[in-house]
Amino acid sequence: MRRLEFFCLILVVLLASCGGKNSPEYKLLQAQKDSLELANVKISSDMDDILSLLNEVEDNFNNIKSAENYLSVQATTQGDLLPTTRERIQSDMQLVTETLKKNKERIAELEKKLKNSSIKSVQLQNTLDNLRTELSEKTMALVNLQNELVQRDQKIEELTESVTSLSSEVQNLRTETYSQQETIKQQATALNTVYYCFGTAKELKNQKILVGDELGTNFNRDYFIRIKDARTLSEVPVYAKKAKLITKHPENSYELVKDESGNVICKIIDPANFWSLSKYLVIQVYV
Repeated sequence: MRRLEFFCLILVVLLASCGGKNSPEYKLLQAQKDSLELANVKISSDMDDILSLLNEVEDNFNNIKSAENYLSVQATTQGDLLPTTRERIQSDMQLVTETLKKNKERIAELEKKLKNSSIKSVQLQNTLDNLRTELSEKTMALVNLQNELVQRDQKIEELTESVTSLSSEVQNLRTETYSQQETIKQQATALNTVYYCFGTAKELKNQKILVGDELGTNFNRDYFIRIKDARTLSEVPVYAKKAKLITKHPENSYELVKDESGNVICKIIDPANFWSLSKYLVIQVYV
């Protein structure tokens, strides 16, 4: 969102420097500014909705702590239950059951909003995963409390069906969580997978990697070496005395050094920054 605001500011400066409001340049910049402002408003609205849902879920969890503690104590207390205690158990069980169901719906809504928005935040995704895990744990705890109360021969008939339903939902939640975690792992793998190759100008041109002095687009991808996790790649030896990078990478993210034999090594200093512009590294060597 800050990046959008920065771009809007740049466009305002450019608009001020244009010749006139009727010039093509002014109209184009004005249209771009309007588009960025709309995108900024949409992101702000999405973030407000997401934060509102997060606060509601967290508040719901906090509101049932007293009821959970009471049920936990009563489930392990020996002896017969007084009628007033039984009523309190029934009331608290109902409260916890309904709240957990409500949070399940809110978490599903939150996940949908986050997926459909243009907000890409690892922190928000982690928060969502934590809430989903907390829901699963609290649901299982409620099922266990129900079982302990049954063992005391104080089964609350009105709530048995609700809690049994929640018990089956626990397994569904675990399955969903596992599936989503696998998806996140696959996405992380895809994000961190990088490719590199090196060769003479002739070799790179034969693979259509180099077209003239520019990087080609329809090149032989099998010529590249695949690295599953860019964070594990700290240096690329090219076995040549002289070399240069064909692909674009931030200058302060790497350096070309030489080993004991005088051969060039591309030393990656800042992997995240280095691969930010391209997931492909092409090095031309001179022999």
